[in-house]
Amino acid sequence: MLQPVKCPVCGRGAIEPVLQKISVRGDSEDFHGQIGGLKTYRCKVEGHVFFVRVADLEDEDSRTIAS
Repeated sequence: MLQPVKCPVCGRGAIEPVLQKISVRGDSEDFHGQIGGLKTYRCKVEGHVFFVRVADLEDEDSRTIAS
């Protein structure tokens, strides 16, 4: 599995995975429910928190049609 190499907010390269068992819920006019398939990372320099889809972290050779 690939890992992000830098923070998408500030561009710095010091990031770490956090909140491995997080549950994200989305609520809008068209959608109400759990959002799965996300990994959470934190920028160690500026403290930015960001989510990345697990499907985007997979190597292209290992992706399936369901991803």
